[in-house]
Amino acid sequence: MYFFATAVTGLAAAICFAAFSWGVKRHFRSTGAMPMGMKVTSLLSLGFFALFLLHIGHGASAFWFVALGLFVASLAVFAAAVSASRHTPPTLAFDTDAPNFLLQHGPYRYVRHPFYLAYVLFWLGTAVATQAWAGWAAPLVMTALYIQAASREERKFATSELAGAYKAYCGRAGMFWPRPLALLAG
Repeated sequence: MYFFATAVTGLAAAICFAAFSWGVKRHFRSTGAMPMGMKVTSLLSLGFFALFLLHIGHGASAFWFVALGLFVASLAVFAAAVSASRHTPPTLAFDTDAPNFLLQHGPYRYVRHPFYLAYVLFWLGTAVATQAWAGWAAPLVMTALYIQAASREERKFATSELAGAYKAYCGRAGMFWPRPLALLAG
């Protein structure tokens, strides 16, 4: 059972990481060269994932099933966000483009940044899977980066032609977590 838990947890994490990597290369668009903030985010992600693989190689924690649930939820949110944005893909994190559309369907109906939510769930899953002290640095550091990226994106919307619509949208959809009333109105 212990080997099974470790293998399943490691495989689920690898599938998530591969999907996210695909997203950077094939789904998101860029207005030029990859922004420096995105390069830093990508390098840190790769480093933290390598650290996760090192720790998971010693065996999954007793809470592997919680980690597995976080990985499944992460992949589901990511897939829903890709589906909702497939005709109008967002730009890479830290890009300097001026927004010219506002996604409000699929998971965007409930959260303004579903991709970041998917990534946060993933990093929490890696920490829970290994229960290594060093592993908890990943969700802390990466979540801080996602908050910074999301805040920059929100400032871009606030100074764009979509400022009014975005302000109203912010009242309905949470940044990373759904607003309770939005779920009830669902």
